[in-house]
Amino acid sequence: MADRPDLSLVRRLKAKGRYEEAARQLKAWLGADPENPLLLYEMALVLDNQGYEEQAIPYYQDALSRDLDPLHRVDALLGLGSSLRVVGRVGDSLQVLSQALGEFPQHTALKVFYAVTLERMGNFGDAISQLLEVIVENGRGESLDQYRPALRYLEKHRHDGRECDRD
Repeated sequence: MADRPDLSLVRRLKAKGRYEEAARQLKAWLGADPENPLLLYEMALVLDNQGYEEQAIPYYQDALSRDLDPLHRVDALLGLGSSLRVVGRVGDSLQVLSQALGEFPQHTALKVFYAVTLERMGNFGDAISQLLEVIVENGRGESLDQYRPALRYLEKHRHDGRECDRD
């Protein structure tokens, strides 16, 4: 494609909730440049934003298989992992999000989506531990700051001591 597409048009359309128009524009650009990773990524986002996760998945995968820049790569991995979870492919979701955390270990939103996937798999303890880590490391607020040492301890020692009776 000779001219780089003006993705601000697509982003403005999405911001206004005009997803069908954004999708039409992206399809036109993809017709001329079908291997453009940024266009593939944007199409995945448009579909995902409309609740068409199953359709978004191949676009995420295609974008990720190409030379997608790191800024968009992390978001594409997160979107793919989330979409896989939504359509019931939880194991695949965990694999993608684990890979993403290996590449981007400090990305807070990835940690949260990873925790949601763990919870969906029934791994509640690890999900809570992951969320506690996010809160301790990234949470802000006076009331949270006051309890940060206790939360750090809780994050590391949640299972210390006796089990509670459930009666």
